[in-house]
Amino acid sequence: MMRARRWLYTIPLRLRALLLRRRVEQELDDEFQFHFDQQVEAGLARGMTPADAHAEASKGLDRIQLRKEECRDVRGLNLIDNLAQDLRYAARILRKSPGFTVAATLALALGIGVNTAVFTAYKAMVARSLDARDPGEMVNLALVRQSGDTDYGFSYPDYEAYRDSVHSFSGVIAFVREHLTVSNAGGMISQRTANAGSRLGRLGLLSGASNMEFASTFVVSENYFKVLGVTALRGRTFDSISIPELVASPSVLISENYWQKRFGGDPAVLGKTIHLNGAAVAIVGITPHDFAGTGLSVPDFWLPFCLEPLVHADDRWLRQRENQNCRLFGRLAPGVGVGQAQAEMTLLADHLRTLHDPHSEAAKPVTALVWPGSPFPLPMKMYGGLSLTILLIMAAAGMVLVVACANVGSLQLARARSRQNELHTRLSLGASRLRIIRQLLTESALLGLLAGAGALLFTWVLLKVAVIQFAEAVPVEYGTLIFDVSPDLKIFTYVFVISLLAGILFGLAPAMESSRSALRSTAGGGTSPVRIRRFQDFLLAAQVALSLVLMIAGSMFIRGAIHSIRMDTGYDTKHAVVLDFQLPERSKYTASRKVALIRELRTRLATLPGVVAITSAWPPDDDHLRTAAVPLQGEKSPVQNGQSILYYRYIQANYFQTVNIPLFLGRGFQSPAGQPGHSVILSESAAKQLWPGQNPIGRSLRLGATDERFHKVSELFADGSAYQVIGVARDTRGIEFDGSDSRQVYLPLPEERTEGHPILIRTQSDPATLIRAIDPVISSIDPALVATASTLDERLHRSAPFMVSSIAAAIASALGLFGLVLALMGIYGTVSYIVVLRTREVGIRIAIGAQKRDILRLILRESTRPVIGGLFAGMILAVGVAYVVRGMLYGLNAADGISSFVGSAVLFLAIALLAAYPPSRRAIRVDPVVALRYE
Repeated sequence: MMRARRWLYTIPLRLRALLLRRRVEQELDDEFQFHFDQQVEAGLARGMTPADAHAEASKGLDRIQLRKEECRDVRGLNLIDNLAQDLRYAARILRKSPGFTVAATLALALGIGVNTAVFTAYKAMVARSLDARDPGEMVNLALVRQSGDTDYGFSYPDYEAYRDSVHSFSGVIAFVREHLTVSNAGGMISQRTANAGSRLGRLGLLSGASNMEFASTFVVSENYFKVLGVTALRGRTFDSISIPELVASPSVLISENYWQKRFGGDPAVLGKTIHLNGAAVAIVGITPHDFAGTGLSVPDFWLPFCLEPLVHADDRWLRQRENQNCRLFGRLAPGVGVGQAQAEMTLLADHLRTLHDPHSEAAKPVTALVWPGSPFPLPMKMYGGLSLTILLIMAAAGMVLVVACANVGSLQLARARSRQNELHTRLSLGASRLRIIRQLLTESALLGLLAGAGALLFTWVLLKVAVIQFAEAVPVEYGTLIFDVSPDLKIFTYVFVISLLAGILFGLAPAMESSRSALRSTAGGGTSPVRIRRFQDFLLAAQVALSLVLMIAGSMFIRGAIHSIRMDTGYDTKHAVVLDFQLPERSKYTASRKVALIRELRTRLATLPGVVAITSAWPPDDDHLRTAAVPLQGEKSPVQNGQSILYYRYIQANYFQTVNIPLFLGRGFQSPAGQPGHSVILSESAAKQLWPGQNPIGRSLRLGATDERFHKVSELFADGSAYQVIGVARDTRGIEFDGSDSRQVYLPLPEERTEGHPILIRTQSDPATLIRAIDPVISSIDPALVATASTLDERLHRSAPFMVSSIAAAIASALGLFGLVLALMGIYGTVSYIVVLRTREVGIRIAIGAQKRDILRLILRESTRPVIGGLFAGMILAVGVAYVVRGMLYGLNAADGISSFVGSAVLFLAIALLAAYPPSRRAIRVDPVVALRYE
């Protein structure tokens, strides 16, 4: 208790001494001068002469100085002085060893820079908040269904109910992202030209036909900008305009990014009329630069919800309660917590579900979910694969930092041998071991902070360039992706803390060992103490083990990326072209006219040179897949619960011929394409799962919808009807890493439902020639059609497995390369230092007749012993890592794994020998006479 009171008493003294140092020093001097004067006066009072009185008082000066030091210790002044002295001395020591300082700073900067880059990227991409004033008050809204699935889609009528009835929020907003066509916006460049000029376009991934512009558009509630607390850069926002006025005079906002890119910052854009989906709208405001609102990217336009029926030519769309495509966000009212808002929202949600279709999922009991505002539609903990990926990347970055610390720590130990005389002298002069350790740790911390400063600058420049390059690679219709990688207080704090910790981490053990060794007599040369040598070997082995793990992981991810490129898709990707198109949504385009347009388009395309087959369907690598429970009719299913969960898709006749998927059994769907029928075709794996070892042709099955993912009201769902199996097709590889979506059920697509499905075309000529010929055909049929075309091979390169595998391979290989470079720096530097310290020993060995090749063999053997030990430890750790990431490795087999392990280990051992050889060769060239005089 007394100690705690004393501690609390000294805190204000220490703070005052730190902040008002000059005043405190002056007060201390004045106080002791007062006591000195009092002693002089006392001597004079006793009859002493002034000279004798001063001499008598001066005898206590030593005691006064001691008391001053005690006061400084209590108030923390000596601690500050000692720290300043340690920093100055550390700077001199580092300046006297430029080679060590540069090597250690580079190694640490690499480790700190990797971690800074990962932290910055995580903060900019994953942990980003909403772009709003006081973003901590913003929350995401969603519903948890009975099945446990989280549904973040709401209908507009439900949004109005939450907006008007939940008092825990000071405001609720809704938004949905759409791609609309834009025309009559003079001064724009061609979108095809923009896409062709993008990096993906130059790689041949965005070639295609286009005769109109796409515009990335956020359709938002009228109170959107008011709740977010954002004002227009120029003009005004929707909250200053009444809904009747918006309907009477349709208005939109344009983003500052799009304004600069397409209109060159022309102020006359305000009031300009453009056409979105053919509807005339006026630009009334410009949003701030890089304002993404509730999204990840800056859209081109912002459209109020009240104009949604105008651009889609459908007055019923907005009021359909089953059309759940809005995302909702709220701003918490003052003093309201997340729990209170969630409880109130749950009560209202329980009432609203009674207003939905009794047979829909929305009519089942739900629980509201409220969490801190984020552009992502679900809480991050629900993205299991993403969370694992982030964890693995952070772990790998941490391993790189540990390798860097071990690297510099081993260099510190090797260098400490040359400083033994210095440390022993300081100890002899009265310095305590704790004082020596503190001095050495100060040097390490200063080295870490220097490396951190360099790493922060380099990382910021590198990430800035990477973000610019990535933004340029994205097609213009997706808006401007925003990732803010500029350093802020959090990043500065993170770099400072991690740099300081790294300095302490690599400096503590060498400081402890060096101070212990300095306590012994260090007369004469000789080798380093056995204890230090063993610790050096341990650090070297740790570097090798962790670096090998990173190398093996990078090798496996690279092989996975190669497999994703060369994988057998089960269909022809080189000569099949997919044509995505968007039909006009004006009132004159009735459903029958749209069907006629699609029919005419397919007929005209079929006559183009080289075309051998054409159909309407989503391609095999698309994510427009649904899952269904498939119970067997009249038979017991071989799988659990008597049902299989399979994927299904709708296709038209000629699908298998167009994408070149062979039929093993039965036949395909017959024309006319508009006749749906009640027949299905199974993939080979689906047939084996349902009827293993049996012929499925002629058997019947039912599909029970189980998919909880967002879907449109107009979307086709197979539920309840009985279907007869008429064929079995070869398996295809889709978008799932585990290949589960190869178990598919193909259903016939009615012709009147082909809207929204792309057209697939098979050609026997050059696909690029066919793509160039598509544009004139579309323009001659209807200039209002918007279309883009690409080969299935190009789409495959943009698919999830390919992109994830490629990004993972790039990150893993980069981290593995960093680890390898650090480990090799550690091997070379440590062996070089050790050889220099063993110069006298080598000279003695040569003088007494040892052969140079024996000495070379001895040094290499001792240098590579920890390397070999680290290789074994690394291979054991890599087995565990491979097991954890097995779900992210695309198409790897046992042979790939073995070759990755063995190849990485052999490569590492060979490079380690090359790193140790040069300093070993220098050692055996030493003159024995010079070596014997070496100190």
